[in-house]
Amino acid sequence: MQTITVRGSPILRYMFSAAAVVIIVIGLKYASDVVAPIFFATTLAILFTPALRWLEQKRLPTGLALLVMVLALGGFILLMIIILTFSLEQLALRLPVYEELLLQRIDAFTAALGSIGIDVQDALNAFVVNTTALTKAAINATLLVLGNSVLVVLFLFLLFLMLLESKSIATKFQRRQQTGNNLVIQLGTYTKHIQKQYRIQTLSNLLSAVAITAVLLLFRVDFAILWGFLAFILGYIPNVGLIIAILPAIIIAFILYGLGTALAILAMVIILNAAMDNAVTPRIMGKGLNLPILLVFLSFLWWSWVFGFVGALLAIPATLLVKTLLQGRQETHFLVVLLSGQGNSEETIPIPANRRDENNTVEEDSDSPETRRTTLRADATDSTVHEE
Repeated sequence: MQTITVRGSPILRYMFSAAAVVIIVIGLKYASDVVAPIFFATTLAILFTPALRWLEQKRLPTGLALLVMVLALGGFILLMIIILTFSLEQLALRLPVYEELLLQRIDAFTAALGSIGIDVQDALNAFVVNTTALTKAAINATLLVLGNSVLVVLFLFLLFLMLLESKSIATKFQRRQQTGNNLVIQLGTYTKHIQKQYRIQTLSNLLSAVAITAVLLLFRVDFAILWGFLAFILGYIPNVGLIIAILPAIIIAFILYGLGTALAILAMVIILNAAMDNAVTPRIMGKGLNLPILLVFLSFLWWSWVFGFVGALLAIPATLLVKTLLQGRQETHFLVVLLSGQGNSEETIPIPANRRDENNTVEEDSDSPETRRTTLRADATDSTVHEE
């Protein structure tokens, strides 16, 4: 009795791969409260490892260098919490004033529309009241999160442990790189790329935050320092971070000074954002991210849905990690090209030697005389059954 093994069709393999991807995404979404902080801490550990090595080169003991790093990061987080808490509390106190001024502007607008027979007074008033209530609830929720010191301590402890193990992990990676492990080499390249990107992105965000704060102070917009600080933090969100950070300031400018001032500030921020994202930052970085603008925006939406606010901040590292994991296999070559900003269809993806040998063995086996004879016998059997 002869047994014939039939290979699965490519469509079936793609269906199983899609099902696996769906399961992974659902798992990440369900465990986002745990996975997102771990991924955030891992990214920070990758970013701060060069600074830790620099401190060690200055003859600081490893323990003391770690303590300096954690205290510096903890001090920055504490400063951020103090600035945000104080500013948000003041903003909450000013909300009734802003609501009253906005209702006055709406009254003038609806009066002009009423003269031509359009009545939207009640709808706009209800919208303003509901928006104010939602803003107050969001401020209270943010203050509650900022006041949870236990989460901050746990996060810093996790980061401390990762930095402590970073030297051992780097040594293991170097040993595997010497053996020619393709995945380890690509992860090393990914790590260097992330470190360079965020170093330049931090400088870019700092320049943008200073420029935005200066513009808001020039137009005498309330809480200019708060909006500048948010511009620095949200600037890590690609393409839309600065716009999101400045929207509250634009609304306040409209409430206080009218539509002209608000549009002027919006135009200046859009020009600044476009200049930093498309001219200044890529020029400093050299090659840039090599990601399409559409993919950058979609990755922001996707990872925001999966991991929340942390996913929005880490959309680029997460997307680059997926791209790194897809490299090195011929089956995912097309996906890697799609994820590249200046994709070249002729780009060669390095494949490990064992994978190439396996592919060659399969091709040789499929062309052997024994395989052809087996195929002919199977076809003859099928023809006989069909005739009967």
